[in-house]
Amino acid sequence: MLMVYGPQPFPLFAQQSAQVQVTVARANIRSGPGTNHRVITTAARGETFAIVGINAAKSWYQIALAESERGWIAGSVVTVTGSLDGVAVTDGASLAAAPTPAPTVVPTTAPAAEAAGGVIVTISRSRVNLRGGPGTNYAVVGGASQGEQFPVTGRNGAGDWYMIQRADGSNAWVSASIVRVTGDAQSVATADAAAPATSNAPAQTTSDAPAPTATPAPAAAPATNTNTVSSSLPRGVAAGRLLYSVANDDAKRWELWEYDFGAQSSTKVADWRTEVDISNDGRQIVYFAWPGDAGEKAGIWIMDADFTNNRLLIPGGAYPSFNPGGDRLVVDGPNTTMYLINSDGGGLRPLASGEYPAWSPVDNRIVHRDCVGGSCGLWVIDANSNDPTARQRITTGGSDGQPSWSPDGKRIAYISKEDGNFEVYVVNSDGTNPVRVTSDPASDGLPVWSPDGRWLAFRSDRGGSWAIYIVRPDGSDLHKVVDADVLDYWFFEKMIWR
Repeated sequence: MLMVYGPQPFPLFAQQSAQVQVTVARANIRSGPGTNHRVITTAARGETFAIVGINAAKSWYQIALAESERGWIAGSVVTVTGSLDGVAVTDGASLAAAPTPAPTVVPTTAPAAEAAGGVIVTISRSRVNLRGGPGTNYAVVGGASQGEQFPVTGRNGAGDWYMIQRADGSNAWVSASIVRVTGDAQSVATADAAAPATSNAPAQTTSDAPAPTATPAPAAAPATNTNTVSSSLPRGVAAGRLLYSVANDDAKRWELWEYDFGAQSSTKVADWRTEVDISNDGRQIVYFAWPGDAGEKAGIWIMDADFTNNRLLIPGGAYPSFNPGGDRLVVDGPNTTMYLINSDGGGLRPLASGEYPAWSPVDNRIVHRDCVGGSCGLWVIDANSNDPTARQRITTGGSDGQPSWSPDGKRIAYISKEDGNFEVYVVNSDGTNPVRVTSDPASDGLPVWSPDGRWLAFRSDRGGSWAIYIVRPDGSDLHKVVDADVLDYWFFEKMIWR
């Protein structure tokens, strides 16, 4: 039995390490547990996914995909590692509603001659999304793995997305930033794409908890201006240091980096550490360690602010967040449940259903994402509450997530794709005055406040590659900070600004 650095046995979070690994050349991932459900993407031999559910017959596994989505894969095409004890048993489909059809892509000229001419793309990253049009605001229509090759049948006018032909003859789009091109790409015909559908919210799960009465949040006001990015970051525009994770494609690992706004430079801190948070006094950093880190087990760890004195808190868990005093934390646990635990490893107890928790820097409020009675959004609960249903609803968007408190505890930044793609929003902590901060066809996410509350940092793939940007909370004064690559699972990461 696993133990924490406290007096109590701790078997709960070990379950979270259960994974499937694909054993066939290519496996379908479906919207429900059975071949009668539609294929939502595919996976190649050797790919691994976290198990979040299993059907009653134990023949299909529900797995975590990118951007908070879920899918199902047959037990006959995978091997399982880790314990299935406590994994939720469900026969529900991952996407209950009928999918929005992918946009129709109409080439301006017949692409057959270009494909026959030998222009080919080779996937250069471990896992990429294929989309229904040239942009991350289009629906994901499939996936591809590193080394896979596809004939190019078209490109968009900017030349930063390629239309490719899949094995079944259907077309899909892939970003030029994540492929290698063989042949003359400029000779490929341009193609036009229909406008992307605006309804693309992730799956909504239900909870057994009764839904508290809530007043729907008002529509978010538009951002002041986020369409113009400064070419460089002026010195003195922001202060402090930003901790963030980077996906190192060459080494096939996550890395923890720190950006110094004063020196305008980045330094690698450690390998295999993600999902960081820092205590209010600045003395402790909590993080999730992957098993690839030398000498460390997968789970939640705490280290000193100078990145030394690492100690295990929980063997498993995710998304830790400190309370104002730095002596307690809230973490993601199994079965979409939040847990409280002392910083010495004792005092473990379940709090309520929910995920992506963030503890207020000034009091006992915890903001989190949850789906109650089939309706998803952001909620606030008191950490000292013994009633898991006694909470206040802050937002009503089904895709709302990644909440981050302002330093004074008065506002919450979060992400939502209610307007068609992931953007950053800010709302008062009582749910009033929502403001859309970013406005770009790309994906914007992982917002975090500066220590003085004057800036928000966020990740974005605008321009075709991932980077970190800063912006005022009203959407003005946008600056690119530093390039910072991510995986398709960027949605599960977070940053801290100290």
